[in-house]
Amino acid sequence: MLSTANIYHTGFVVPSIEEAMKEFTAVFGVSWTGIEEREMPVLTPGGPVRAKMRFVYSQGGSPRLELLEPVLGTIWEQPVQPEGGPSSAHHIGVWADDFQKTSAELEAAGCPRMLTYDDGSGKAVRFAYHRLPNGAIVELIDATRRAELEAWFEGADYPAAVEGE
Repeated sequence: MLSTANIYHTGFVVPSIEEAMKEFTAVFGVSWTGIEEREMPVLTPGGPVRAKMRFVYSQGGSPRLELLEPVLGTIWEQPVQPEGGPSSAHHIGVWADDFQKTSAELEAAGCPRMLTYDDGSGKAVRFAYHRLPNGAIVELIDATRRAELEAWFEGADYPAAVEGE
């Protein structure tokens, strides 16, 4: 269903993006995209939510690091992991060539969809987070967006800015 060859990032929900950027830069020597601040419609099991997000990605190739600040009422709430600390790894991001089919297959395999972009259709659109039975979270990203996102990772304008988000 999924391949580790398609993993391109690990996401971390962190209390402060700026502080986490400093820490990861000191340890891994990475540089970063600009911090994006977006409000986007997402669909959760509890219904639609307008998520106010702050996030950033590492530059310089895969695997990338994604840092996000907590968003209450979504999958991006601060994870509670006493042994790992408040900013332990949150999810693994994977490109999905047949995005909607892969999302449906994960659901059929007992991995419920926890969140997706909300275009009003109720379907998985653009990205979808699924919880595996062991609790791990996988973020599927529609591979048709790969070129525009890869360009942003390396310095282009954030693609959603072009779409008016």
